[in-house]
Amino acid sequence: MKVWLRRLLLLLFVLFWLALILMPTAAFILARNGQIQIGRSEGRHWRLFLVQEADMEGLGLERGRPVAPPGDAPATVGCLQTRIAYWMWAGDGPPAMYCQCQDQSTGEPLAMTPPACLLPE
Repeated sequence: MKVWLRRLLLLLFVLFWLALILMPTAAFILARNGQIQIGRSEGRHWRLFLVQEADMEGLGLERGRPVAPPGDAPATVGCLQTRIAYWMWAGDGPPAMYCQCQDQSTGEPLAMTPPACLLPE
């Protein structure tokens, strides 16, 4: 076996082992805080959260990304597209997608729809 292939396989094994070892830690943080978020809420982010309702239980994954505002919007407007997927073990949670624009200077939500959100999924 070539040296570079052996090193690559060893690296993949170490990464897999590290991910496996960190799973209990991630589960503990998720149980304690109810969510794990990577990134800022105002920009690109991933958020894993627990769903604990009377008739639904499971996990939800929220992914947000900035999108271009409408062409006639002022320069201070920023828009965010958010997609949510659910993995439920009790009940049913359909996937969702929504967009929201807000004025970056005041933080006030605006009634605008970015062009990226008008495209079919």
